[in-house]
Amino acid sequence: MDLQATTPTSTLFNTETIHIELSSKCTLKCPRCPRTELKPEQLNRDISLEEFKTAFDPATLEKIDKFVFCGDVGDPIYAKDFLAIISYIKDVSKTDVSIVTNGSYKDQAWWEELGSMLGRHDRVTFSLDGWDQNSNEKYRVNSNWDSILL
Repeated sequence: MDLQATTPTSTLFNTETIHIELSSKCTLKCPRCPRTELKPEQLNRDISLEEFKTAFDPATLEKIDKFVFCGDVGDPIYAKDFLAIISYIKDVSKTDVSIVTNGSYKDQAWWEELGSMLGRHDRVTFSLDGWDQNSNEKYRVNSNWDSILL
């Protein structure tokens, strides 16, 4: 994705919360998902760490209370540089993060690495639509219940 700013972002932001789409990648095939209406060239893209740093330098991050990483057309945890972006935010600022994800297909080591970066005001919300694999997969098609409930 291309994040080009003509004005330094540190002069643009002084806000409480920013919702950003890091990725249009997703492992699921949910019925009625907005991804089904996108052109193929709009799918499976993500914001790189370098693009994120360009848009959100340390001075800008200090003016942001919280990032919400939630996908309308993708799941943020599938962005190639997701963990690096979280690490950058936590290393250079006190900005909180809130992550909304389907949680499928990441292993325990990945979740432990993410957990080691998060603080007490950070949140991870798992989007579930059932009580087991069969019921969840009726809407969250292609989900993996066991990987969600490590």
